[in-house]
Amino acid sequence: MKKLMINLTHTSYNIYIEKGILANLGKYIKDVYNNKRIYIITDSNVEKIYLTNVFNSLKEYEVYSYAIKAGEESKNITSYQEVINFLLTKEIRRNDLIIALGGGVVGDLAGFVAATLYRGLPFINIPTSLLSQMDSSIGGKTGIDYYNRKNIIGAFKQPDLVLIDPDTLKTLDKREFNNGMGELIKHALIGNPKLFTKLLTKPEIDEEIIYESLLVKKKYVEEDEFDKGNRMILNFGHTFGHAIELNSDYKHGECVAIGMILAIRLGIDLGITNDSLLLDLKKILDLYELPYLDIDYHKLLHSIIYDKKNLAGVINFILIKNIGNPVIYKINEEDIKSI
Repeated sequence: MKKLMINLTHTSYNIYIEKGILANLGKYIKDVYNNKRIYIITDSNVEKIYLTNVFNSLKEYEVYSYAIKAGEESKNITSYQEVINFLLTKEIRRNDLIIALGGGVVGDLAGFVAATLYRGLPFINIPTSLLSQMDSSIGGKTGIDYYNRKNIIGAFKQPDLVLIDPDTLKTLDKREFNNGMGELIKHALIGNPKLFTKLLTKPEIDEEIIYESLLVKKKYVEEDEFDKGNRMILNFGHTFGHAIELNSDYKHGECVAIGMILAIRLGIDLGITNDSLLLDLKKILDLYELPYLDIDYHKLLHSIIYDKKNLAGVINFILIKNIGNPVIYKINEEDIKSI
């Protein structure tokens, strides 16, 4: 078992990484929650695989569950309303606990519900995909998609606890597993050269690898809880990646992989990035069958102007000098239009 604590200005919470932790949820939940009612938000895929076992591990509680349709298309206002209606029908009270059991869509949606219903409810995240374990379950970002833009409506809601079971990775199909590797590789690139080197050997993604990856996310979340400064570095690959994701059938981690390649190309063109990094990254992406399309990044700049990272006409591109040495590079919107 590995443990991290996220320490923020007004709160802190633990992340436990342990094989088989789903069978012992009650042991950990009782440390942060004293009431009896638990409301689990999951999706139609995870419900079939894990919900019975989770109910069995929470026998001392009064547990209700609601499953949304699996997939990104469920992260919308309609699903948000449906979940709220279910919770109110089941007479959820202000201090009752919401648990997100699933991937990033479930975590983002359930977290947004927990942030907004009664102006805030206790919330625990149990991510079951590698992508959500690496990314969305930690750091407090929640939200839904709207107006063809990802996460455009949302709130910061830090969980009271995050429980990660590496055994859940065994039920992921190959593409979904590799999808999560996009974020894990990103962490290695921006903050853990030792992990990056290890990934070149294609190791088993176990408690230790997950821990090493999350150390990077922990650093930036603690430095910048509300994403106003250095936490932007966690968006490496995302500025281009989101523009691709909105107009393609690629998964999020696949788009991040493509976005990292394009960010490196931009960095090379600007004289910031070491040329050799492009080849090193391609080697790892090949190992995990992640795409790196030969896209002209100039063609994506129009979409990027309307990304939520556009702050008063300035785009903060996350570039990287070499492994473990990222930089925030500001480009004026007018300059982007001229490009």
